[in-house]
Amino acid sequence: MPYRLFLAAVWVACSTGTVAAQQPFSSRPPSAKGDSATQGRTAAEQESPADGERALHYRLTLDEYLVLVPIRAEDDIRSDIDDSRRQEDRAREEKRSSEQLERLARDQLAAQKSEIDAIKARLKVAKNDDRKADVTVLEADRKLAEGAEDLLEKRRDLRRVEVRGWDMVAKLAVATRQAAELELELASAREQLKSEGPRGSAEVARRLERRVNELEKRTLEAQKDRAELRAKVAQTEKDVVDSRLDLLKTRAKINAGG
Repeated sequence: MPYRLFLAAVWVACSTGTVAAQQPFSSRPPSAKGDSATQGRTAAEQESPADGERALHYRLTLDEYLVLVPIRAEDDIRSDIDDSRRQEDRAREEKRSSEQLERLARDQLAAQKSEIDAIKARLKVAKNDDRKADVTVLEADRKLAEGAEDLLEKRRDLRRVEVRGWDMVAKLAVATRQAAELELELASAREQLKSEGPRGSAEVARRLERRVNELEKRTLEAQKDRAELRAKVAQTEKDVVDSRLDLLKTRAKINAGG
């Protein structure tokens, strides 16, 4: 298992000695000749090849086995978080606008139904009185009014689909932000593991690795939720287009006198 290999690398780094980064200066004694150049070297300059190899091996192990969530710059992740907030705000505003239009369509539809009822009542009276000219006019009025009713119903349905669509877009923005926030936390945990793991004890390394593993799992789960919402947003977008096409056909039919 990759993580067992990773843990083995940690134990090797910890059991073979403390890396020079833990010490402000080298612990090795100066040469017998008292070479001033040697005495003035920093710990980084005097780091043994073995120490450097252990640290490098540790970083390579981390990069090789802990990239199920691709590594990205933290600035790019923060940019995604900021974008998701803007997208959510826009989606919430568009949803409110669509809700207002949906209420307007419902009110207009209710008024149109009342007008149709009134026309039907007048038509009934005209037929009873055998007023053929009035019957012809009222029949035409009824047909136009029912066409307008059909159009208003399609408009109401369109607004309802738009409301659902913008609600789904807002949910996607929230899911995107949650996934990015977890990814940012994961990036920080990875960096901590990479920098502190080689210097700490085996227990510290295991604790940091467990944290990275848990954050990676949570990030992947959040990204899965985001992907599922993206599919739903795509479906609602199709529903909106279908509803608009339906409205267009109805309008064309009415204009053609159908």
